[in-house]
Amino acid sequence: MLKSGSDRAALIGILNVAAAIISAPLLILVPLPGASDWIWIGVSVLVHLAYQLSLAKMMGSADYSLVYPVSRGLGPLVVTIIALVVLGEELGVLEILSILVLISGAVLAGFAGIGKLHAPPVAALFWAGLVGLLIGIYTAIDGTAVKRMSPLTFILWSNILIMPPMMAFLYSLHGRVFSKRLTSHWKRGLVMTVVAYTGYTMALFAFRYGGLAEIAALRETSILFAALVGAFWLKESPTPIRLLGIALIAVGAILLKTF
Repeated sequence: MLKSGSDRAALIGILNVAAAIISAPLLILVPLPGASDWIWIGVSVLVHLAYQLSLAKMMGSADYSLVYPVSRGLGPLVVTIIALVVLGEELGVLEILSILVLISGAVLAGFAGIGKLHAPPVAALFWAGLVGLLIGIYTAIDGTAVKRMSPLTFILWSNILIMPPMMAFLYSLHGRVFSKRLTSHWKRGLVMTVVAYTGYTMALFAFRYGGLAEIAALRETSILFAALVGAFWLKESPTPIRLLGIALIAVGAILLKTF
């Protein structure tokens, strides 16, 4: 919906305002974060700010079915490195190979649309790479945070705290007329909010009970659905190589759970 929307800045704004409004009354149902938990929430908010703004730029830079697989494929690679090197998670050789198969499929699916005469814009690769890096960083931060506190506590407070700086930044760029743009796109933005935060809340619960690298890799099966969205909703034509990449994603996910 962000890709096909006519005003991505307004949609990002609505996403944050709606998430904060929905989250505020639910705070009475969850425990307060501990003293050290606020640090995790604060750092996560900063990374998600950069992620959302970069995501909007990425979506406007090239085909959805190119930039989305590249960014999502890089994300679990970053998470795996962080999990192994920084967090000391233990992964077997077969698990690592399965993750690499999945990641390779994601990147192949993205780059498959590159023809000899139609190289992708440098900007598209930059934004896709940056989004992938930020996905990996926020996944490592958020996945570690929800092992320390309730996932609902984490996401509700994150939703509330990210809204003021995001809206201040957007208004500084677009001025007072930005309010009219928000009201013009609220329906699409509200649907985006429900889908985005329902999905991510489920991911946070998964991170609480599973390994970061494994769950991050399994999340990338979303690329299978992204291919369908690109083909049937955004009318983008998948190539045989892109279909091969998507198949590798499915194989990698199956192997990861098998081992």
